[in-house]
Amino acid sequence: MITPDKAEFQMPADPDVDWRWTETNFWPFCIPEARISGSLYLFAKPKLGVCMSDITVQDRIVSAWEDQIYVDNAQHLPCPQSLLDYELPNGLKVKAVEPNKHYEIDYVGIDDTEMHLEFNALGDPWDINDPETDPLAHTRIGAGWDKAFSGHYELTGRITGEARIRGTTYAVDCIDTADRSWGVRDDRSVTNITWLHGSFGEDLTLHAMAFIDPAHDENFGDLISGYVLENGTAYGLVEITGRSKRRGMYAMSSVIEVVDVRGQRYEITGSTLNAGPLGPWPAVIYVQHFMRWNCAGKIGYGVQTDGVTRAYATRYRDLLATGTGAPAAR
Repeated sequence: MITPDKAEFQMPADPDVDWRWTETNFWPFCIPEARISGSLYLFAKPKLGVCMSDITVQDRIVSAWEDQIYVDNAQHLPCPQSLLDYELPNGLKVKAVEPNKHYEIDYVGIDDTEMHLEFNALGDPWDINDPETDPLAHTRIGAGWDKAFSGHYELTGRITGEARIRGTTYAVDCIDTADRSWGVRDDRSVTNITWLHGSFGEDLTLHAMAFIDPAHDENFGDLISGYVLENGTAYGLVEITGRSKRRGMYAMSSVIEVVDVRGQRYEITGSTLNAGPLGPWPAVIYVQHFMRWNCAGKIGYGVQTDGVTRAYATRYRDLLATGTGAPAAR
């Protein structure tokens, strides 16, 4: 169960704690009518006293990170003392007005770009490692589950405010899903996953994490975690099937079917509005897609973020580039 104190740093007080201990915050927003989506990210190494922060705003499908409308990636910043109220030198400020319920997120950057957003949760945090919450948690606890996600939760909410991007101001009013993680991250061995959701107004969000192997298979692998948030109540997912039609790592469209603990079955189909590399953690190649989803005729939006390690991407570079080929020489 995620209690309000989990919004704060969770690094153990042990002086011998692993230097790779990592804590993250991800704050999204989207402006569907302009095909714009954005994320404000904190990636902290509190043992080392440093953090990095990535602010990326996407508006098109591109292969190069810097071809998006706005990127501000700041590395080797001083780590904040608290996650409840902090300000970074790159202009990002986050305040937990009520932890895991209500946040104020402000960013004043470069090139006439700034965001002023409020996040209000629509339900409780989803703890992927609590068997009382997630019906699949028991399959991971004690089974070598990736230490990078030894602590992890999602939080779906309404984001309101405004974003000024290169001199143009947009009103923001969307439903989106934030997340937070803590644990020991090994740059070479993190699991390849897709992290995706579609929101269809305040009354319905579908969220899922699943294994992927995009170099070899367009189908999603086993479900890791997920939920249906319906009218403020979350129901854990127990099954996922689906696939993405890809150009290399890029999903051009996706078809997904999920089943929750009630036996309710949902199918969503998605087309990609924008996509490109994302750089919140240099060890992993993230391709973040902003998707237009259809669920039984109801239109919604959300990201499909596919992440693979750089070791995986270079090992299977030919397969990812062309769909054919052998692993790169080792």
